Amino acid sequence: MRSGRRGLLAMAFYMGFAAAVIEVLLIREILVICRGNELIIGMIFSSWFLGTYLGARFNPKRSDAALERRVLAAIALLPLVMALSVYGAHAARLVFPLTVGTFYSFAAEITFAMVFTAPVSFFVGFYFPPLVSLLSREMKERSGGTVFYIESMGSFAGGMAFSFLLVDRCNPLAILSGLLCAAVLIIAGNTNRKLAALAVVPLAVVFLSGMIETRIFAGVWDRTHSGKLVHYQRTRYGSVAVEASGGTVSVYGDGMLNYTLPDRYESRGLFHLVNSFREERRSMLLMGSGPGSLLHNLLAAGVERLCYFESDPDLWAATAAFRERYYPVDDNAALAVFREDLRHFLSASPERFDMIVCLPPSPENIMLNRFYTREFFSLCKKRLNERGVFITSLHGFSSYLSPERRDFIASIYRAFAGEFPSHLKTSGEVMYLVGAGPDATLPRDADALVARYGRSLPLRGEGFDREVVERYSPDELKMFFEGSHLRYFDSVMALSAAEENRDLKPGAYWKNIVLSAFRENSIVYRLIRGFVFLPAFVIIITILALLDIRRRHGADGLRRGLIICTTGFISMSVMLVLILLYQNAHGLVYYRISLINALFMMGLTLGSMFASRVRTARPPYILCAIALSIGLVAAQARFGAGAGFWAVLVVFAFLCGAVFPALFYSGAQDDYMASASLLDSMDHFGAIAGSILTVMTFLPLLGLHGTIAVNLLLVLPACAIGFVKFR
Repeated sequence: MRSGRRGLLAMAFYMGFAAAVIEVLLIREILVICRGNELIIGMIFSSWFLGTYLGARFNPKRSDAALERRVLAAIALLPLVMALSVYGAHAARLVFPLTVGTFYSFAAEITFAMVFTAPVSFFVGFYFPPLVSLLSREMKERSGGTVFYIESMGSFAGGMAFSFLLVDRCNPLAILSGLLCAAVLIIAGNTNRKLAALAVVPLAVVFLSGMIETRIFAGVWDRTHSGKLVHYQRTRYGSVAVEASGGTVSVYGDGMLNYTLPDRYESRGLFHLVNSFREERRSMLLMGSGPGSLLHNLLAAGVERLCYFESDPDLWAATAAFRERYYPVDDNAALAVFREDLRHFLSASPERFDMIVCLPPSPENIMLNRFYTREFFSLCKKRLNERGVFITSLHGFSSYLSPERRDFIASIYRAFAGEFPSHLKTSGEVMYLVGAGPDATLPRDADALVARYGRSLPLRGEGFDREVVERYSPDELKMFFEGSHLRYFDSVMALSAAEENRDLKPGAYWKNIVLSAFRENSIVYRLIRGFVFLPAFVIIITILALLDIRRRHGADGLRRGLIICTTGFISMSVMLVLILLYQNAHGLVYYRISLINALFMMGLTLGSMFASRVRTARPPYILCAIALSIGLVAAQARFGAGAGFWAVLVVFAFLCGAVFPALFYSGAQDDYMASASLLDSMDHFGAIAGSILTVMTFLPLLGLHGTIAVNLLLVLPACAIGFVKFR
């Protein structure tokens, strides 16, 4: 190898940069074929750390020449294997067909997360111990901490580059080709400079990536859907696909059907239900209906101001060319389209409305769950005028309510009823809940509503869809209020012990997962319903891993392994909590994961740099400081993720980053590669356990406050072990 210390550190920086970018790409692309909730995100993180753990753990010591080959192989294979994972995830539907509008089973999604993630991250762990060993020839006990903070510095740079540059300008193929081009140049600089000419190939792919990717996606889509893919676009928040079939277009977000245009017949009943409560209410906010017939006909009905929101703020612009063919409403002076998160708008804007209609998708993830919580309903109530009316939708039923479905519905219904004790509800597969402001008076029952609406018919004005208003009778409203159905609903709700859905304890989100797993008759249902199997399994695997450390590294290695494992657990668990706190406060977060990860890595960089240079930094004191920083996270949960969020994130990461070099310096002795393998593998093993237990046990069972408390308690035994070893 030609390069000395600088060349080796450049490799560490590259691997950190590439790993940060690739991790975010994996999350975005795998979520296109999965249901996009935090359970799957947690499994992706767990699989990422599993691959890293395996790469660091199974890495025997060899000659320097063999170690050099491992590092260079990891650099070359990382982007290549990633390309196979990204486009393999999209091509999975060719091998495992899926009915349009449905999800894979949870078992299949968890399998996909592992298959498409762990092989990529294996190389992130595989390069680390050999590089530390090679660098130790010059830097001795400083080698581990130095590689750790240089890699973290690269991850920070990669996260920032993705957040502010790559996310808007480059598709995954272009990004991966650019990384491969850089890898070829690094390998050529350290082996044979003539190999640099090979960089021309990935460089050419960068410029052709748009055409190549379009053909790949169109080929897969046309073989797995009934129509033709006519538009595909990645937005900051996900992906948008438009399919043409006959005289209709269907719009998909992250692989799931959002709406089909035109939708005149489908909107008939909903339009009249909403319009029956509108009366003289002139200002209106609408979210979740799609930009189709309901929006068009409400404007035709004479709404003076209609503020429109999409679940994906970029969706309106992304589908403009197709939407305008059927519903050209862009030039309507009454319409104001807001391209931002609805909750953030309601929190920041003082504007009040005569009517708010919020029809979000089912709470498959915590981001959507935010539109079904007590806090959201309270926020909507505050944004109503004195005579304002609020309408939202709820997943309903048409037959027997199983306990799983009952508790899911009850958690949302109780949150709504807590803010709107006087309300009306409809029956059916989709239920609508109608609440009122303090001075508004709702009809006493369905008959009164029908009689009142009948006096305003026929509708006056021009531009209505004929299919929506033709031969409409107010008696059609009665179909929304089936008496025996509603009486059964009330009796069943009285039997449920489900807690109301809250921001900090998102019960409906978890109950929706349990309900979905129950309907699948999946093994996942049997694993998650009692919150017993998974923690027991993690504890058993952890004990086996620690016994393996005791056998290979002795009692001293066991103590250091326990400390770094606890640190990895806490860092990942608290990181997930911080992501959810940011999401609750500011809305859509997926495009911010790279920025959150970048600043986390910046904190790791600064912390590991500090501990590498200040040899007196002791692990137990760092762990005590971590406990204090978790207290700051608890304050963020209590008062909201405001201006101090980013500072708390960096401080917490700084302290977590200081643990690795402090432990490495205290126990590296002469076998630097073994020490690096021990600490790197157990750091990521702890992160695996933290990811799994946080999303599948702590959050659904204890909520965000309880998860923070668990992490605070876990610091205490790690501190005790540290004071015993480093007294």
